Amino acid sequence: MEEKIRGVQWVIPLVVLLSLSCSVLPFGNVEPTRPAPEPTSTPMPTQPSPPPTRPPVQQGGGDILFRDDFEDPNSGWEIGDYDAGSVGYVDGYYFVRSVERGKTMWGAALQNFTDVVIDVDAIQVLAPPNDNNDYGVVCRLQPNGDGYYLVISGDGYYAIYRAVEGEFEPLVDFAPSDVIRQGNATNLLRVICRGTYLALLVNGELVAKTDDATFAEGDVGLTATTYEDEPTGVCFDNLVVRAP
Repeated sequence: MEEKIRGVQWVIPLVVLLSLSCSVLPFGNVEPTRPAPEPTSTPMPTQPSPPPTRPPVQQGGGDILFRDDFEDPNSGWEIGDYDAGSVGYVDGYYFVRSVERGKTMWGAALQNFTDVVIDVDAIQVLAPPNDNNDYGVVCRLQPNGDGYYLVISGDGYYAIYRAVEGEFEPLVDFAPSDVIRQGNATNLLRVICRGTYLALLVNGELVAKTDDATFAEGDVGLTATTYEDEPTGVCFDNLVVRAP
């Protein structure tokens, strides 16, 4: 795992964000930096596969605290172009694009919560051909990027990370799961941050859980990281934040 460091903001050109599409396709061919299946041939571009049927567990939770389908580009999420990538609204989605190897991009809802259950559709649309990346949800996000990062990867891994002063420490290290839809696909993510309890569910199945008391409240964020020279891009949709 390489360091995950947010880039320095330099401009906010909306035209750059609008030029990105949620049908962008992968390109290139490189070796992974963490265990991952090697492609047997150069992958052909394909459209993201259709989303899985939403399992009943995704409909649970308490009162809705916040929701966004990202149809309104003025709904309040962070928009910006950084040296490590970009975040913003595209085609009725929220887009996070990581372009610098090992550096994490995230976009913030600019809200504040304590205990939450977060549901979101995550659609990988751009990745290295070996899918060596990660993407997902941040809970209790701090203004400097600290918080809890609950992520999956395009090659079928999951992890939970704690970021403190820019240093990322695995609370649950990367491990594979066959419930994760690999490549350009839609995965239904649920993140639970309740007290010290942290959990990640993918497509209705619990894949990781842990406990940590470092952060008690904070923002909600959406995140992506590439671990190759090629970028990673993920579109997020149908975000709902509920009370546990």
